[in-house]
Amino acid sequence: MWTCPKCKRQFKRKGQTHGCRLISKDALFIRPRPELKLLYQKIAAVAKTFGLVREETVPPDVIFFKTDSTFLAVKVKKDHLDIEFFLDRRADAPRVLKFLQTSKHRFVHLVPIDEEEDIDDQLVEWMRASYDLIKK
Repeated sequence: MWTCPKCKRQFKRKGQTHGCRLISKDALFIRPRPELKLLYQKIAAVAKTFGLVREETVPPDVIFFKTDSTFLAVKVKKDHLDIEFFLDRRADAPRVLKFLQTSKHRFVHLVPIDEEEDIDDQLVEWMRASYDLIKK
């Protein structure tokens, strides 16, 4: 692990390119629907059951969940949260808004969340799989 001497963020690779600017998590929840903070808190609670996790909040609207590297991102939008996670395959499900293949065996998926029922067993399973993939 490498720690940036300027912002103190930790990265898997020494000298990894990044923006050093961090912001307050509370600043992300000033304008959106109040329920979104509760949804975020539920997502965070689930992520923390997987093991040691740290959070980094970066502009303009992202909270990264990391172990050795990022396994989950929560993007705070005006009326919903976008949840991004990695899998070693493409999850072909209607709720996956989009996906991007980032390497031979890694796909990032985006799932919008706008109510508590969206944080179901399937999403938790995907989040856990993303955490496990990063820990390999």
